Amino acid sequence: MNVNKIKKLVILMTCCLNLTACDNLLDVDSYHVASEDKQWTSLDQNRGALMGVYGLTRAALAEGNTHWLCGELRGGDFTAHNREDLDGIIRSELKGPYDLLKNVSNWSRFYKAINAANLFIEKAPNVVKHDKAYSEATLLKDVSQARALRAFLYFYMARIYGDVPLVLQSYDNGSFPKMERTSVETVLGYAEGELLEVVNTLPLVYGSDSDLYYEGDRSAWSGKLMTRFSAYAILAHIAAWRGNYVDVAIYTDYIISQAGGTDCPNYTSTTNLVSAEGVFATKTADLGINRIVGFNFMGAEAEATVDGHIESLTLAEPYIRKPYPEIYVTKDRLRSIFSEIGDGRYKVDGDTAIYVDNANSEMPIFSKIKVVQDGTGTGHYAVYGSSILFSRLEDICLLRAEALAVLRRGTDAVSDLNKVRTSRGLTGLNFIVNMGGDYEKLIHAVFEERRKELMGEGWRWYDLIREQRLLNCYPKIGEMISNGRIYWPIADDVLEANDKLVQNEYWKDK
Repeated sequence: MNVNKIKKLVILMTCCLNLTACDNLLDVDSYHVASEDKQWTSLDQNRGALMGVYGLTRAALAEGNTHWLCGELRGGDFTAHNREDLDGIIRSELKGPYDLLKNVSNWSRFYKAINAANLFIEKAPNVVKHDKAYSEATLLKDVSQARALRAFLYFYMARIYGDVPLVLQSYDNGSFPKMERTSVETVLGYAEGELLEVVNTLPLVYGSDSDLYYEGDRSAWSGKLMTRFSAYAILAHIAAWRGNYVDVAIYTDYIISQAGGTDCPNYTSTTNLVSAEGVFATKTADLGINRIVGFNFMGAEAEATVDGHIESLTLAEPYIRKPYPEIYVTKDRLRSIFSEIGDGRYKVDGDTAIYVDNANSEMPIFSKIKVVQDGTGTGHYAVYGSSILFSRLEDICLLRAEALAVLRRGTDAVSDLNKVRTSRGLTGLNFIVNMGGDYEKLIHAVFEERRKELMGEGWRWYDLIREQRLLNCYPKIGEMISNGRIYWPIADDVLEANDKLVQNEYWKDK
């Protein structure tokens, strides 16, 4: 990793963070990412470095649309239009001669973000010694965020690649050590342990009238930084991926109880969910607990881009000047998925529906997420400003329903399931009347609700794997779990640069 490249990337991505109420915090000239102590002497330098870690994290997920290619296309509901590389991902044929596949297989960008986090954790304490405006309390918050981001990145990589090198110190002298891969269980265990160590030092919210955070109040930071809710949400998903559902129930219960208990007043309305200025729009004011883990894009001086947004794959006319989308959900599949009358996410009215436009055409436009430019633009330019929304309240509520169903708490699980269903216009279900007290039917119903609610948000592939592990209902996915095909191959460039690495077993001879 060349430090000059890291500098440029972090500076670029710092500009891309959405801190619209704190534009002065993105003074690029004040930011230096380097290891020399003299460059870690002021509050301005420190906050720029932390924002850089956020920027590189988002870049890792967004580059080449990795978040959606990995989480939404494999085995999911989308069909590709005239794109053999995307077809290959849908079929889990991941070693084709396409740059898109090679890009996803290269984990270097994740390690750039991890290296920036490691560097921050090591050097941020120096600032307390040199700048009286930088307090120990702020240092604790900042380092806890960097540790949470690092843990998140390792969890994220483990789901994609399986075993990955576990690097816990920075390397900023132009070289990166040759390291063997660490087992996926060790990596997940590390991520979980790291989050448990910092969860109580992360605040529930940043900034208040009496205690501003880097000159910003609550509305400036809402939905933009790692909070205690964020840590618990990531912990819950790590536990679910590992099959530890008692822990899933504990972690999700904390979030739900803080969000409003049984009433849950903070659910996203369907109107907000599909609005160009709603929960996916970076410029949305004070998101509260609605956006639990999100990575924003737009900054005061940044321009929207094509890459790193699902809209670049899903939108076409009338939103942008493109005749056909690159991926879409067929009308037959949409009607099969949204088969219940009254579902607010897919109320067909003539030729339109809530999640899609041109619902009766051969290629409906998936327009649930449609933040063209910054969400308020009226032009047809194919640039976007949407956030990557990793977790929101509905995701957590359904994850708790999944956990409670696995733990044989049927009535409680259905109660959580119904919270999301009724918020979308569907009638509530009864565990005995509608499911005959069958826990497999209940678990499947929860995953089907996640399929509908989280469509286009990067969850389908991982949900299919978890459902297969619980119900053994998808033989092809079961075979892929057994032979390691659920993981992506490691890029040749990465293997050639580190002779201690070995290719994922399934892909060795492919």
